[in-house]
Amino acid sequence: MNKKLIALALSAIAAAAASAQTANVTLYGITDAYIASHRANGVSTTALNSGGISGSRWGLRGAESLGGGMNAVFLLENGFSIDNGALGQGGLLFGRQAYVGLNGGFGSVTVGRQYSPNFYVACNSDDSFGGCLTGWSAVANMGGFFANTLRPNNSVIYATPNMGGVTGSAMWSFGEVAGSSSASRTFAANLQYKNGPIYAGIGFSDLKNAAATASDKQFIVGATYNFGVAYVGVTYIENKTAAGVKTKPLIGSVTVPFGAARVGLQLAQNKQDGGAKATSYGLLGEYDFSKRTELYAIYSGCKDKGLACTSDGNNGGATVAVKDKSSSTFGLGIKHKF
Repeated sequence: MNKKLIALALSAIAAAAASAQTANVTLYGITDAYIASHRANGVSTTALNSGGISGSRWGLRGAESLGGGMNAVFLLENGFSIDNGALGQGGLLFGRQAYVGLNGGFGSVTVGRQYSPNFYVACNSDDSFGGCLTGWSAVANMGGFFANTLRPNNSVIYATPNMGGVTGSAMWSFGEVAGSSSASRTFAANLQYKNGPIYAGIGFSDLKNAAATASDKQFIVGATYNFGVAYVGVTYIENKTAAGVKTKPLIGSVTVPFGAARVGLQLAQNKQDGGAKATSYGLLGEYDFSKRTELYAIYSGCKDKGLACTSDGNNGGATVAVKDKSSSTFGLGIKHKF
């Protein structure tokens, strides 16, 4: 009996492996942790945090050729905190992304929980500062996203094929409110150009409230240029809440590579209608041990000039919400990709 069970188990594993190979399924992930010392509102805190350069995650992606240049694709991506093993994104199993779709010469259509068009503009324009929307990125911390606009649930996204470096995408996220097709729905779109050393992108999102009477809106434009000896990035964002409150972050950054190392500087300011504002800075150093493993160090800070700010988006203890108060963070971390 034991021999039969073992044989059946081995057959099942072999069948699963063969199926995975046919569908080109890939297991991938990132583990990222850093020790940080925060000082905010005159109080110091030392913590081990997850996801400094990149959020810790693991995922499965796959594709199957359907013929005629068309493919079925899927992606399931889990986020977690490496410091305590907890699920990220509010405890969702695949909170980072979960979608299925088709791609081909026409572009792609995907459905599920996935990044919004605005995210890609923010990510690509922030790429000159340690990666895409790090824990210290002002693009993420000052610009941010409204609820259901970073990774919209119930979303359908069409993305064009690459046309000489130009791409675009449009998204509709169903609000799923009975009796209304617009309540709680999200619409977003982007247009991007990426060719050689140049990147430029523009994005827009509109999230209706539950009564379908007003919207949270975000407009973003960003660009980067790689000069070889250094690369620079700039991002401008306008956020307007359903209540009519407007904020306008402006972020600039420069990164200088030195072989396997890089040093980056980021400066930012966020203004709110009425004169309130916040300022922030960040200095980041990275060193690649290999293509998959790097060490990094960060020193960042911000000052509340009537508008709350944080020096570390991964830790609530780094936030200040009192005028003329400051926050600073010093961190050392390691990131590994698999």
